[in-house]
Amino acid sequence: MNDTHSDIIARLMPLYEMAPERFMAFYDAVYLMCIDLPEGEQFRISDRCQEKDLKLFQDIVKILIAEQPYDVHTGQLELSDDVEYVRRTTGFSPSVNRFTPRRGRE
Repeated sequence: MNDTHSDIIARLMPLYEMAPERFMAFYDAVYLMCIDLPEGEQFRISDRCQEKDLKLFQDIVKILIAEQPYDVHTGQLELSDDVEYVRRTTGFSPSVNRFTPRRGRE
């Protein structure tokens, strides 16, 4: 099932409204785990949270992915197909041009 941004927000808002400080503390912790993830690295979600918080963690990651600004030079966050891992792809780095054009004959 592919959730839309609206579907995820609809699930998260009641949790936020019940306990805003607690929700934001959890959100900020997930945000920092994701934002600090180096390019080409990944982590297993179940290693970072308790079983009861797994769906909440996944929803927050989905929101972060949907809202991340696109930058071709930095890796993008993504979830594995089984929604078990969060990974950061590698960004585009242009090759170093070692070619030096010859000057015209003089």
